[in-house]
Amino acid sequence: MTDGDEVANDEEDTPEDEHAVEVSIESLERDLQYARAEIANVRSRALRERADLIRYSSSQLGLRMLDVLRSLELAIQSSKDSVDSTLEGVRLTAESMRSALSSEGIVEIDVEGGVFDPSRMEAIAAIPAPEGVDSGKVLQVIETGYMIHDRVLKPAKVVVSE
Repeated sequence: MTDGDEVANDEEDTPEDEHAVEVSIESLERDLQYARAEIANVRSRALRERADLIRYSSSQLGLRMLDVLRSLELAIQSSKDSVDSTLEGVRLTAESMRSALSSEGIVEIDVEGGVFDPSRMEAIAAIPAPEGVDSGKVLQVIETGYMIHDRVLKPAKVVVSE
């Protein structure tokens, strides 16, 4: 290539080509602006949905507890009839509540007779180990503990052997 060829190539850039490039740049800038607006809208929508999820996450549990409340109200009303029917109503209500909690992933921590686990239990007393019982065994559950899925919701309160 000679210098004359380079000059000829430079002269080939016409105003029409420059105009096409400017139009292309403007189009890309508009697309970029729309994309940024869309990202902002998606973030805003995600924040709103997250807030709603947190705010209304206990709706299902609430519905189940309303059924339990209705059962307790019926048990109170039936207490006028007989003590046995009241006791049965309260027992059924407790079963209903356990079932509702279980369906939400809340279950009792099974500790009776097991080895003390400080990650799931709270020792409120330690007494000398009875004959034939190893040290560190749970002797008595004072208050039941609960897990929600794989986390401790409320530790079990227990008496442990020394």
